[in-house]
Amino acid sequence: MAFRQKLQLLLILLVGISCGLLLWMSLRKANRLAFELIQEKVYSIAVSTSPRIDGDKVEALTSPEQEDTPLYNELRDALREVRDANKAGALPVRFVYIIRPLENGDWEYVVDAEEKGENHSPFGSLVEFDHDHEKPDLKWSRADEQYAKDSFGVWLSAFSPILNSAGEPVAVVGVDIAASRIQTLLRKLLYGDLIAMSIALLLASALAAWLSRKVTRPLTELTEFAREIGKGNFATRMKVQGSDEFGELASAVNQMAEGLEERESLKGALVHYVRSQAADSKVSGSSGGEEPSPRQITALVAELCGFSQLSSQLGSERVFALLNEYFSTMIDVVLRHGGSLEKSNDESVIAIFGAQSENPHQERNSIESALAMQNALAKLLDDWHIQTNAPVFLEVGIHTGTAMIQHIGLQDQLDFDSVRRVVETAGTIAKVGRKHQNRLTISDTTAENLHHTFPLNSVDDHSLDYGLFSVSMPKAKSR
Repeated sequence: MAFRQKLQLLLILLVGISCGLLLWMSLRKANRLAFELIQEKVYSIAVSTSPRIDGDKVEALTSPEQEDTPLYNELRDALREVRDANKAGALPVRFVYIIRPLENGDWEYVVDAEEKGENHSPFGSLVEFDHDHEKPDLKWSRADEQYAKDSFGVWLSAFSPILNSAGEPVAVVGVDIAASRIQTLLRKLLYGDLIAMSIALLLASALAAWLSRKVTRPLTELTEFAREIGKGNFATRMKVQGSDEFGELASAVNQMAEGLEERESLKGALVHYVRSQAADSKVSGSSGGEEPSPRQITALVAELCGFSQLSSQLGSERVFALLNEYFSTMIDVVLRHGGSLEKSNDESVIAIFGAQSENPHQERNSIESALAMQNALAKLLDDWHIQTNAPVFLEVGIHTGTAMIQHIGLQDQLDFDSVRRVVETAGTIAKVGRKHQNRLTISDTTAENLHHTFPLNSVDDHSLDYGLFSVSMPKAKSR
């Protein structure tokens, strides 16, 4: 999935989750508020109704045969008056009735304000309770803490005791408000919120599409810029638009391209070959300068093994192009690690560290350069997609020795013969390392100044006057 699509999807999900969370919180709060309003109303009606009922008259109703008697009708009319007075409004009262407990723990209807019909509860019929906690307390007024469900529907009920003339509770007044109406209102609220959420998501989708295009356009341009740079077109530039972070990025990559273009154009002059012209004018006492002085240098010889077999497969032009890319990459690696290049007539790279000035870290720089060269070769092989029967790898030897320096004016020149001896020793060390299947082998003069910077393993070989050590480094895979 493209980054633009990921960003667009992420923005839509963010808006959707935010809207969903707000919807859930608002509905939860609305449900709670509605419940508290119903609870408060039904409780106040029950509490205000119970004192209006004569408890002695309720006690006088003892058998179902007394239904429709004047005494029953008097109590029923009082309840109907309360019901009808609270029948209007957003939270209408549906049922008002009088119930009392039986000896077996059940409760029976005594008087019901409802007219005769299927919703009327006759005198003596039992009250339906799903759970014991739904039953009222004969001594205390209370409202339900949650909705109750029976055969008539879903209700929120409140109860208040009816006292006789002696102040003793004999029954309770029950008041029911149907929850269906408030649930219908909440459902409409939910539908409205869902419609608003859908509109918000549509707007968010449009905004996310516009914003993702705006954000990813510079990334697309940067990708095309990187491809051009990868092709060697260092003259390409990004268009700078605005002064925000993307504008700063465009300016930065343009500066990078300018630096690469300048570096590429001057690379021939910046290769920093060791002053091999000293071979034509070797340092001598008659040079007119100061007396020669010794300087410690470190030579790195990296032989490219297994590459010659490709000539018959790829042709000379293809091999020449690959070698150009290989040498360009290796030169960059050496220069980045503070080395300078010595001329070579074959496929090996010869680098000198410490040639231009005294460098106390030349040994470490040379090994870091060797490791970087090996990694760079592995990447080149992956990019080239070349199939070979034998592995292509670098065999590296490193040796630290003494070269003579002639100070001529403001310039130092290395004595060619002394440099050549150090380089030849490094080349011999590379060959010995190859015999022992080590990709990086160094002499003891190089190892003694590393101070345990790299893990070294002693090489069991006595063919040279130097002790040898191998440095672990990744080996090229067979292709």
